[in-house]
Amino acid sequence: MQASETGSGRRPGNAGIASPAIRPLTVWRRCDPGGIAPATVAEIERAVAGAALLPHHRRWPEALRGDPAATVAVAVDVLRRHPPGAAATDLAMSGLLVHAARGDPTAALVLAHGLAALARRHPRPGELLGRAARWAPRRPRRRPTPPARG
Repeated sequence: MQASETGSGRRPGNAGIASPAIRPLTVWRRCDPGGIAPATVAEIERAVAGAALLPHHRRWPEALRGDPAATVAVAVDVLRRHPPGAAATDLAMSGLLVHAARGDPTAALVLAHGLAALARRHPRPGELLGRAARWAPRRPRRRPTPPARG
């Protein structure tokens, strides 16, 4: 990631991410919804596509072509098989971040789950749990319809 033109090393809208010091595939741990600039999303997308690590998952080629459902499928499997913070996890979560930042609610939900999993292994989980809660899609809760009485 490149420093901003102001020379401060930060880009506006990136939740205080210091661009030169943060690798694009770890940004998913530090961004809130609405706090990531479109240029950063595009940079993360390029980093995912150009990553040397290729998960051995049958849906990975579809994910690389931009299919959000395939990206979610890969991420769910990677979360089950790899610890949070592993290179494969960073790659899968970064792919989710791209779709979540562009409004896909399923990608946002799985991203929130990944953040919560990372928080369980973190010495200070509060920030990650808060971020997970902000990514989780908000849906109004409806009361279940009572069964019809016969």
